[in-house]
Amino acid sequence: MKNIYIIGAGLAGLSASVHAVNRNYKVNVFESSNLIGGRCRSFFDKKIGQEIDNGNHLVFSANKNFYELCKIVRSLHSLQLLPFDLDFYDKKQSLYWNINLEKINLFKIIMNNLELIPGTSLLDYLSIFKFFFAKENSTVHDIIGNSNIYSTFWDPLTLAVMNTSSENASAKILAFVLKETILKGKKNCNIYQPKVNWNNSVIEPCANFLKKKGCEINLKNILKSIKIKNNFITRLEFINNSVEVKENDLVIFAIPPSNFSKFFPNLSLPKNYNSIVNVHFKLTKTIKENFSKKIIGFINSHTHWLFIKKNYLSVTISNANHLNNLDSNEIANIIWKEICSYMKIKHRITSFQVVKEKKATLEQSPTNFNLVRKLKEIPNNVRISGDWTQTTHPCTIEGSILSGKRAIPQ
Repeated sequence: MKNIYIIGAGLAGLSASVHAVNRNYKVNVFESSNLIGGRCRSFFDKKIGQEIDNGNHLVFSANKNFYELCKIVRSLHSLQLLPFDLDFYDKKQSLYWNINLEKINLFKIIMNNLELIPGTSLLDYLSIFKFFFAKENSTVHDIIGNSNIYSTFWDPLTLAVMNTSSENASAKILAFVLKETILKGKKNCNIYQPKVNWNNSVIEPCANFLKKKGCEINLKNILKSIKIKNNFITRLEFINNSVEVKENDLVIFAIPPSNFSKFFPNLSLPKNYNSIVNVHFKLTKTIKENFSKKIIGFINSHTHWLFIKKNYLSVTISNANHLNNLDSNEIANIIWKEICSYMKIKHRITSFQVVKEKKATLEQSPTNFNLVRKLKEIPNNVRISGDWTQTTHPCTIEGSILSGKRAIPQ
């Protein structure tokens, strides 16, 4: 194989590029926008007056492919590894609690009948083992919908991990996550967060690594069409140029299914997406004094996760299709009231920025994953990557990186 052409410079495309050059392939990357990183990017926001992440990501110590990529591009020093020591707030019941896996584990919960969440019992936690019996077409709600901790644990967890409601989310995928994290103990549940931002920890190190290896990233170069002959791609037509592709070359499409379908319209691809809305607020000293933890989970509220950054607060709302058409001011005011409710104070809303990712992930349902599993009729010199292509992992940073790695021949 002489050349690898990678379409898309999001995290999956960057992962594929890094692993390809690391295996001594000649790589060319083409990105339609003027920025790399896809949904894992950072930018300077004038309203808040500093560089912010477009969204928040929870990466766990169980995510070995994330760790491997950061090790290759030498960015591990830019990360902080936080213990799973999180505060939770149930807005509906005005309840507060903390879960610290440094002090407890599943064995202690069972043996000592510990109450992690107010009003729960031993049987509630034993329900985790029901996921071992999840079938291919089972949803999380099918498995655990009658649990006492459905609204305070299982549904929020599913939203956080899969950006999909429990009624629609694949139980098999969540079962995999549980086996890799909670059921393997606290060492697999620690949380990676960037010391500065995701650009600094992942995107820029990847770009610098590729540059040193002589890999060119072509920005603002949109793929218009492809030419196929004898089930091989022979030409890539971009707006700026065209590329002749040989049979022993490889083309990797690291793009969402909605874009991939433009070049392969006869394939049955997933079409349902879920959005993620992130709201960033400027952080003042008065507000910062109200938080003792860096990450807070919200239950029974619009807010799902609150991240306390150095100079700003960042809120993540998963499965946020209901907010897609709402005005940014209205969204910010709703979220700010919930933050003030948590702090038990009234405070004037600070400068804010609302970021809507309307196609953040696939709806991670059994139906969509089954469609992906059946994807076989593609040209011989084509591979696809992207978090949506991994039928064992949820659509996360880890899934993106793994998909890029798997696309490269050994």
